[in-house]
Amino acid sequence: MKRRLVLVGLLVGFLCMIGSGPLEAGNFKLRIQSVYPEGSHGPVLLKEFAKKAEEYTKGKVKVELFWPGQVVGLTEAYDAVSKGTIEGTYSCLIYYGGIVPEGKTEWLPFNWPTTSDSVDIYLKAGYLDLMRKANVRHNVHYLFPMYSATMGAMTKFPVKTMEDFKGKKMRATGLDGSLVKLMGSAAVSLPATEIYTTLQRGTVDGVIYPFYTIDTYKLHEVVSHIVLPGFHTPSISGVYLNLDFWKSLPPDLQAAVEKAGLETMLASAKGSDQWDKEALEFAKQKGIKVVTLPGSDVEYLKKACAPIWDSVAETTPLCKEIVEMYRKYLKGKGAL
Repeated sequence: MKRRLVLVGLLVGFLCMIGSGPLEAGNFKLRIQSVYPEGSHGPVLLKEFAKKAEEYTKGKVKVELFWPGQVVGLTEAYDAVSKGTIEGTYSCLIYYGGIVPEGKTEWLPFNWPTTSDSVDIYLKAGYLDLMRKANVRHNVHYLFPMYSATMGAMTKFPVKTMEDFKGKKMRATGLDGSLVKLMGSAAVSLPATEIYTTLQRGTVDGVIYPFYTIDTYKLHEVVSHIVLPGFHTPSISGVYLNLDFWKSLPPDLQAAVEKAGLETMLASAKGSDQWDKEALEFAKQKGIKVVTLPGSDVEYLKKACAPIWDSVAETTPLCKEIVEMYRKYLKGKGAL
């Protein structure tokens, strides 16, 4: 008990030491905790966002970035932002589905065919507005989504058809857990920082994760196959801010930070497709086999995922509205 109190005291002291916004009159400090390692693609773009936010606000918003575990852990990050312990986090709402059920809608399997479709859904079909509405309830402002390239299966075992997944253990979080069960695998949930070691030790046989991590996480050392198509094309992360902090910014600074966020979102959209190409080329150079599931397996999976969509839609009225929006968009594109 004493040890726990000491640790809490140290954390409080650390937070006081690194400060909080606002600072001097008209100046603000925005601390953002990333749950992803600093060298990965998303955090690199997060650094660009920080530079742009400071530039566009003419230095009135100072952005400090922190990396996994430096302030709070992955599971505590959203709650820490909600309570104002820290002003922002770069994370993924699927980790907090128990708090924000609508976050699961970003991770419906096969929810958008391409990156450009996803951009349209967020910015033109009103998805970003709906997600902001969902997060406001928790005193959080959803600033912008960030694309994290295609996310799919990477395995230690040979794959030719979906049958090869039966009896395997796959690292899969949130709705991907339901997806791998449809494939006959057991779902194992664990933090991204543990993916390499659990694959190395054989604790899991494969992972559902962005393909580019074959390079950035050095997963080429512990997997042998990349399996196409991806289940999330592309996958989504995002930057979420404490709502009180957001409201404390005057309109001109809000607009400047929004501009930095939108530009970062679009940069991630452009980069996402390139990261996919680079990942597959890198994998082949390292001797990783890139295989494609038979069309019949893919069609089976898409149809089998319909109950997952329906289950999410039943969670809240807003989830239902979002899923209906998705289906309307996809039907209009001839993709459903």
